[in-house]
Amino acid sequence: MTQTVVPDSAAGVPVKHEIYWRETEPVVPGPPLREDVRCDVAIIGGGYTGMWTAFFLKQAEPSLEIHILEAEFAGAGGSGHNDGFMTPTIGHSLGALIHRFGPERAKLAYSVVGKSMLELRRFCSKYNVDAGFEPTGYFQVASNRHQMRLLERDIDLVHSLGGSGTIELLDAAQARERIDSPAIHGAFKVGGALINPHRLSRGLYRVVTEMGVHVHESTRVTAMRETGGEHVLTTPHARVTAPNVLLATNAYQHQFAAFRHKVVPVWSYAAVTQPLTDAQLKMVHWPEREGFVEAGNFIVFGRLTTDNRLLFGGGRATYHYKRDMDEGKHIANAKATMTLRRVLARYFPQWRDVPFSHAYGGCVAITREMVPHVGSMGNGVFYAHGYCGNGISVTHTAGKSLRDLILRRDTAYSNLLFVNGAEKGFPPEPVSYLGSKAVTSLLAVQDRFPNIIRAQIV
Repeated sequence: MTQTVVPDSAAGVPVKHEIYWRETEPVVPGPPLREDVRCDVAIIGGGYTGMWTAFFLKQAEPSLEIHILEAEFAGAGGSGHNDGFMTPTIGHSLGALIHRFGPERAKLAYSVVGKSMLELRRFCSKYNVDAGFEPTGYFQVASNRHQMRLLERDIDLVHSLGGSGTIELLDAAQARERIDSPAIHGAFKVGGALINPHRLSRGLYRVVTEMGVHVHESTRVTAMRETGGEHVLTTPHARVTAPNVLLATNAYQHQFAAFRHKVVPVWSYAAVTQPLTDAQLKMVHWPEREGFVEAGNFIVFGRLTTDNRLLFGGGRATYHYKRDMDEGKHIANAKATMTLRRVLARYFPQWRDVPFSHAYGGCVAITREMVPHVGSMGNGVFYAHGYCGNGISVTHTAGKSLRDLILRRDTAYSNLLFVNGAEKGFPPEPVSYLGSKAVTSLLAVQDRFPNIIRAQIV
């Protein structure tokens, strides 16, 4: 993709509208598949979901022949350009999960995702994957009294599930001892980690190929048909035939007819600063370098990278008519960049004039229920999508669920609350587009005037 630069209106310096993480490990996509193949499992999509599923399948049944077909390069989508927060969150919120599925099923799901977070750290250590893993966790923070009440509610929900009684709600002074920001009125610590998502995806790619999984980059699937109990996938130069097919394209999943109305892509934006100097770092007391996420409908988050850049993101999530994912049109968004510039000034006025080096958008996959969809279509076709911006840990768990579904095993993982559930769909256009505008406006007003509008959308 041709690099585009425009002035950072706050600093007068060029800003790259391309994914920052990709600069940390350049990628030359591999050659396309050019010979017809037959295999046990064909996977469309070379992101976290597809590669974790292949990883767990190979561990369980090393003899399986598995081919992954990826249109660009492994990790090119949301897996490689998310913001690197490894969290226990499933979907959008714990409260919505409990409301929809009940406390027991929510507790089980959170426990296995928590296990995935531990296993991810061990994976990086065992296989020498340098993903910039920082096991600092992050803070859920409040910037006003209403958000403080949201934090109190979340702590109560955790306790209701039998969670640790050591979760402590910090007041403004205590929170500033951890992250010295005048915008933070309170906070509590959440377990997790900060990572480089691109390097994790490329490390996972290396590991699965060493296990014998065939990953074909630059190989776009153009058609899929069922014949004789098997599925034939057509690519520009060859065909793949398999009895089992996994559709693992997340935000692109709507391009399959069966999922046209089950998942929508919305655009989320981030900005990254130039590396902070030692003198600039000393301006803000941030001893443990934890990330932070602001409570609200449209979250704001911030973190430091391993090379001491400040990454900010969030704000309104934008849905474009007819699920438009054209990167050329939408990766740059001047309004979103200015919003993030104001967020930077609000949280860290000491750094308000630090230039941005990168500002870019990427698509997040959203489902109607705001939880992932994982399941089987009953004819040897399996699927997973809709991580709602919290996919690093959950894709690891989903890979185990898909392993068991593909191997026809009845296990705890194949019965998690997001597996083979009652999945609702979005309405057709233009209702989806108009509805997204109305809901976005309502949620934005609720964030801005929380004492006036208290609607909760579940």
